[in-house]
Amino acid sequence: MLILKSDTLTGILDDKNLIAYFGNEQIRLPRNACIEPGDSVKIKNREFIAVNPDPVFFSEISGRNTQVILPFDASYIIYAAGISPGKMVLEAGVGTGSLSYGILKAVGVEGGLTSMDISENNIALSREKIAGLIPVDNWDTHTGDIRTSALDRKFDVAILDIPDPWNAVENVRKYMKPGSFLVTYSPNFNQAEKNVVAMKNYRFYVLETVELIKRNIIVRENATRPDNNIIDHTAFITFAIRKSGI
Repeated sequence: MLILKSDTLTGILDDKNLIAYFGNEQIRLPRNACIEPGDSVKIKNREFIAVNPDPVFFSEISGRNTQVILPFDASYIIYAAGISPGKMVLEAGVGTGSLSYGILKAVGVEGGLTSMDISENNIALSREKIAGLIPVDNWDTHTGDIRTSALDRKFDVAILDIPDPWNAVENVRKYMKPGSFLVTYSPNFNQAEKNVVAMKNYRFYVLETVELIKRNIIVRENATRPDNNIIDHTAFITFAIRKSGI
C-alpha cells in the first residue's frame, strides 16, 4: 500500500491492483502503471505524490469521526516513553487507531501492542484499516474496561487515552514492569491534575505534564507567514515512571 497525497486530498493506493481509494470513491489506474514512493501521479486532473504509509498520514486516511491523537502528540508520546523495537506496550482507548499505528511501526516485529477499548466497533474498524497497511500479527486487541480488566503480561509502557485515566492507574500498575512508563492523555486541566494525584498516590514518579503547540508556516515567495489556523491545544500529556516495590 502507498499513500497518495495532495495539498487538499489524501488517499490510499493499492499498488498491486492499482486502485486508488479516496473515501468511498475507487479509481482504477492503468494496468501498465508502475508507481513507487516519490512518483507524481495525475488522477482526474489532480496531481498527487506517492509516499510510504507512514504514521504521520494515518489521521488523514482513517475516515473516522472519533477524536484523533494528532501526529505531533503521538510522535512525542512514542519518543518520550521510549517506545522502540522490542518493547511491549499497553494502550487503553483505541479510537481511530492513529496512535496504535504509530506504536506498531515503532515496536516492530520484535515487540508488541496490546490495545483495549470498551467499543468493539472502534477495535474492529481500526484493525481493518491498519491491517490494510502493515502486518498486525503482534497486535492483541480486547474489548473491555481497563479500570478493572485482568491482563496476562507485564508491559514496558502503558498509555491511557480514556475519559478518567486516574480511575485506571491502580489496576494498570499491576501489569507494568518496575521502571516502565505510564502516559495519560487528557484534554483539560482538572483531568490532568487528577491523573498526577493518582499517579503519586500509587507510587509513580511523575516526570512531566506537557502541552504541545503546532504552528504551520505558509511559504510563498516574498509572502511567507504563519498559518492563521494554529493548533494551540489538543491535550495535556503526563509521563510517569512506575517505582519498584509494592
